[in-house]
Amino acid sequence: MSIVLLENITHQNGGKKLYVDSSMRINNGEHVALVGPNGAGKTTLLNIIAGKIVPDHGNVEWHPKSKMGYLDQHQEVDMTILAGDYLKDAFAHLYDIEAQIHQIYADMAIEYKEEDLIKALAMQDELNVKGFDQVEKIIGNLVSGLGINVENLSKQLGQLSGGQRGKVLLAKLLLKNDDFILLDEPTNFLDVEQVEWLAGFLNTYENAFLLVSHDEEFINKTVGIIYAIENLEINRYVGNFEKYLELSELRANQYDRDRESQQQQIGKLKEYIAKNGARASTARSAESRKKQLEKIDVMDERKVQAKPKMNFKYRRPASAVIVKAENLEIGYDFALTDPLTFELREGEKCIVRGYNGIGKTTFLSTVSGDLKPISGKIMVGNGVETSFFHQIEDYGDMTPIAYLMSNHPKMLEGEVRATIGRFGVKSELMMNPMKLLSGGEQTKVRLASLSLEPASLLIFDEPTNHIDILAKEALLEAIQAFEGTVLLTTHDINFETNWADKVLNFEDLVE
Repeated sequence: MSIVLLENITHQNGGKKLYVDSSMRINNGEHVALVGPNGAGKTTLLNIIAGKIVPDHGNVEWHPKSKMGYLDQHQEVDMTILAGDYLKDAFAHLYDIEAQIHQIYADMAIEYKEEDLIKALAMQDELNVKGFDQVEKIIGNLVSGLGINVENLSKQLGQLSGGQRGKVLLAKLLLKNDDFILLDEPTNFLDVEQVEWLAGFLNTYENAFLLVSHDEEFINKTVGIIYAIENLEINRYVGNFEKYLELSELRANQYDRDRESQQQQIGKLKEYIAKNGARASTARSAESRKKQLEKIDVMDERKVQAKPKMNFKYRRPASAVIVKAENLEIGYDFALTDPLTFELREGEKCIVRGYNGIGKTTFLSTVSGDLKPISGKIMVGNGVETSFFHQIEDYGDMTPIAYLMSNHPKMLEGEVRATIGRFGVKSELMMNPMKLLSGGEQTKVRLASLSLEPASLLIFDEPTNHIDILAKEALLEAIQAFEGTVLLTTHDINFETNWADKVLNFEDLVE
């Protein structure tokens, strides 16, 4: 049984073609991944499936009785709701029945009616059948598995860190147990152990899902079907990510051979027409060849994704010590960790590790000077210029070009376009509002802006969220080539290689 069927879909975003005359089918219980580079249209396709975007051409059909859930990159929720209540809302219909039972018993205490008792018992039977007595345990399993801090369940969603809130939204989606769920980069805020847990959970998930992820290992562990957006087509592959790479290469090589053969055929026809079109004896034959040429559906040259060319400008400081902390306690109203003493010297690269909500972003903000410490000292060396890549940023309605020019007003538009292009953003997207770009494209634009600021110290808060594999490789190469000091936090285990000189593990600093 098909859950969703896309037929002959053609769509473009901001003048950029994403897919042409492409189809896709997902059946009941299938575990599917959607892959492609940043800007290929993965999130757009999820929005088309979810009914948030109407494709330019083609049809989308959903099974009329199927329930669909969606975890997107920019999900909006009521930030005043308590996290625990938000999770319980996945079972709202069961809690409503429980409330009705309590009300019946309250009314019976005033006036006993046999029919009310029968009704209450029937409703209680319904709760038992639907496993209401296991709800707290089910929620607890998700809370534990995804690393949601229990104390955060009593806080409003708006009071949580971005990582903790992302986990709560993911937990709610999984608790609903819909017939089909869309997961847009679900591992972005998860630690290694939690990614493993989620992979195990999805492996045993009885319903269908479609996920977008740039984590190859995660895809390998969770799906059996892959749809790839490549060369303006949505192609289906059976197997895991490794099998997809093998089959995709075979498809690409076959396409190149077919195109080369077609180009040779076109060349021969054009040559014949040029030689014989003017001669009376062969004009009819040449005209026949011309008609044959006009009927050929010319194959476009296959588009190959190029690796971005990233680099960061260095400004040499006057001090060999870049950052020094003595008995540093970080936080807002209270200290999040034990006192911390450390030193970073010129050229050192440091990874900050720790689970979500432990205080990594707070620490980076304290080092950058955006936040004052609770106690202790944080000292920055003489002549140290700091550039900070924040995890979340508000762009308003700015385009990529306007964003860079607002940060660097002396630059010419041509220079801005060239910089953004080097970081892997296509020219046709540079005049679109930032908020309409994919998460990966937004990150590339922000990194491009950061690259224009000469710095002694680069601070990165989760820079690998949303960006594709080639962009991650380019970013890592740029960090390694940067002569200055780097302070970075990431949840991407594939990015945490042996390039760092130091590791600061916050889990060693809390009781």
